[in-house]
Amino acid sequence: MNCSQQSAGPLVRTTDSPASTLALRRVIVVAAIFFIAVLFASSAYDAWRLRQQVTTATEREAINLAKALAGESARTLQTVDLLLRDTANWYEQSGKTLDAGGLAAALAARTIGVEQVSVLTLVDAGGQQRHRSRQTGEPLANVADRPYFQVQRAQTVAGLYVNPPLVTRTERTPALVVSRRLTAADGSFDGVVSAIVTLQRLQTTYSAIQPGAGSSLVLAMDDGTLIVQHPTAPGLGPTISPADISALGRSQRLGKIVSPIDGHVKFAAVAGVAGRPLLLAITRDEAVALRPWTDSVWGYAIRTTVVSLLALLTVAAILRQLRRQEVSERALRQSEERYALAMEAANEGHAEWNLQSDTVFACKKWRELHGLDDGACLQTSKDAVREILIHAEDAVVSKAALDAHMAGGSEMVELEYRVLQRDGDWRWVHARGRCLLDDAGAPLRLFCSALDVSERKAAAAERAELGARLQQARHLEALGILAGGIAHDFNNILGAILGFGQMAQQHTAVESPSRRHIDRVLQAGGRARLLVRRILDFSRSGVAEQTPVNVQQVVEEALALLVPSLPFGVTVSAELEAATATVIGDATQLHQVVMNVCTNAVQAMEAEGILRVKLAPSFLTAPLIPLQGALAPGPYVRFDVEDSGVGIPQEVLTRIFDPFFTTKKVGEGTGLGLSVVHGIVVDLGGAIDVVSTEGVGTSVSIWLPLADESQMPAVLAAEEFPRGHGETVMVVDDEPALVELAEELLAELGYEPVGFRSSDLALGALRADSNRFDAVLTDETMPGLQGTELASAIASLRADLPVILMSGYVTADIEKRARDAGVIELLQKPLSLQLLSTSLARALALRRVSVTLP
Repeated sequence: MNCSQQSAGPLVRTTDSPASTLALRRVIVVAAIFFIAVLFASSAYDAWRLRQQVTTATEREAINLAKALAGESARTLQTVDLLLRDTANWYEQSGKTLDAGGLAAALAARTIGVEQVSVLTLVDAGGQQRHRSRQTGEPLANVADRPYFQVQRAQTVAGLYVNPPLVTRTERTPALVVSRRLTAADGSFDGVVSAIVTLQRLQTTYSAIQPGAGSSLVLAMDDGTLIVQHPTAPGLGPTISPADISALGRSQRLGKIVSPIDGHVKFAAVAGVAGRPLLLAITRDEAVALRPWTDSVWGYAIRTTVVSLLALLTVAAILRQLRRQEVSERALRQSEERYALAMEAANEGHAEWNLQSDTVFACKKWRELHGLDDGACLQTSKDAVREILIHAEDAVVSKAALDAHMAGGSEMVELEYRVLQRDGDWRWVHARGRCLLDDAGAPLRLFCSALDVSERKAAAAERAELGARLQQARHLEALGILAGGIAHDFNNILGAILGFGQMAQQHTAVESPSRRHIDRVLQAGGRARLLVRRILDFSRSGVAEQTPVNVQQVVEEALALLVPSLPFGVTVSAELEAATATVIGDATQLHQVVMNVCTNAVQAMEAEGILRVKLAPSFLTAPLIPLQGALAPGPYVRFDVEDSGVGIPQEVLTRIFDPFFTTKKVGEGTGLGLSVVHGIVVDLGGAIDVVSTEGVGTSVSIWLPLADESQMPAVLAAEEFPRGHGETVMVVDDEPALVELAEELLAELGYEPVGFRSSDLALGALRADSNRFDAVLTDETMPGLQGTELASAIASLRADLPVILMSGYVTADIEKRARDAGVIELLQKPLSLQLLSTSLARALALRRVSVTLP
């Protein structure tokens, strides 16, 4: 049968104006130029800002180093001055009565401990050296021509005088001579006491200082006379001129100089030595100081150049594509004018229905879309209805829309329906039709086109599924955030329960019924603490720690918690024969698996029944395919839970592990219990099988890979905790119950606790008496100052006071802040008595070690 081609309307011409294309090109070029300009400007600004930062850092470092070394030099001079003052007073008051040998011995004794002084000398009023602290091999000389003697005799300076470097007559070595005037009882000039500080010793002292690459240290007189230079430059003179030293010494800022040695530009900082005629200069090559900036500038330049080239290449590619697109569009417009109808039919099937003659004409493509082969008879509308199998849900809607259009209710009809193909698959078809009416409004002919939209429908369905998953993920994320907040607050409540429970346990006889009840409370509290930890891990997308777990111990603990809450008429029959079976997993998760499965079984027995629980090792010799998962041959531990309840219908059995699926009434379940069980078991490499008969009961079997054999942990006696010896411990927490609990626990352990309910009160008490406390135990989350902020404030008051930080929600950020604040221990709330005692004992031991260290 021939394929008829009909046009549904006039040909629509689409043209692009050359002016608009040219404008688009100009916009692209201008945008590229602007982008490159902004990129270069940004890089230039970053380079300029980095240079400012490097220069500022160099200035700060050089000035601080110069001031520090100048201060050290001032302290050295102060030590020498103290020696000269003391020697002068001693000599005028009692030293003159000694003989020459006694004077020399006394002077030598005074120089002990003042390693800067090489020789201590007494000179009379005539300039003749009379006594020395040690023999130098040179005769006693007359120093009346020396500047320091003349200055002291003329009393032109008050007190200490530092003579510029000279070659001494005492040792024949270059040195600084530091002197003080000797005054007789009547106030007249009685001579000079002088100390010789050799330049070699000064050079040795300053050689221990490492000013850094490209840097040097210069000690000079205020007139620029060189005293010490490090590193040395033999025969080349100082790295900074006297004029530069004097100028920079007055400004006290970083300056730029040109070195007289190598001609390099250097940064230089000069500091005065405590009012003495001495200046200390630090110089650093500008090239060395700016090397980080230079390296960064090269990086900026390379990155900017590469990005600019990529931008230019991108613009060139876009402009080239625009030119190609322009050529293609021009050819397309020419082709559209000649082959509009052929192009219209290229990817669509077309058909025509003549209502007056009731004849149908369909092209090959239309037949293929509707699942018809070439031999199918399609001459009338009845043939079409018989041969084309449209989905029942779509047939009614499509017929109603088509009838409405043919009655004049719409200008055009559009339909989407599913058609059964010859291979048995369903194909989505999008059909568009228009009916030609006569003058009276009666339908004459119906023209339609059809297009395969199966892929679009599949993509839409996939997007819908992904949207649903995203919504569920967001829902779970919100649940995680909420759970994290609730668990964080619940930690404070749980801390009081466990703390006071442990105290009650310590004061209760081991064999008493009350002790057993308290043990059960603490056991449940411990499970609650682990559960809170899991909730916190879930809220921050944590992964449970995988450790060896004794399965039978977990089952016994879960049954011990379950049995007291069973409804009247329900009994438990337990056969646990896997005392040594161990799996690799998380004890809290396994406890959750046991509780969820057993709880579901109990709820299935509405009035009365028997809950049978079995646990035993099992070795599979062949692969096994249960309801959920697959098992390879090998050793397993098998956990069976059997109830005598109502059973599970077969049509529901395959869906019981789906998230949020439940057959319970509204308010009785969330549908998450078995899905959580499934997730945990699959993560552990296990599998689940369910066998159920309606009216008889259900049996759930869980296989977990057997990791090892280990004995069940024995019941431990009451633990012995490290005890205190009356040390005073500061306790800071905004929860009154936790403050009271911590005080009682610490008092029980032998400490003297002092509780505070705010960081401000605690800090005030520490400022009032910083030596009152031996350790601090503080919570992290509190109004006002947080725990880490309090620790920082305590460190500024007493660096040796150990701080232990507690938090119910330990994150990487809190751990970092705790390290930066100097916290000794970081504990997870709720605290146990053992954890508190051992952490406090360890912190106090570390403090004692740090105090005894030299």
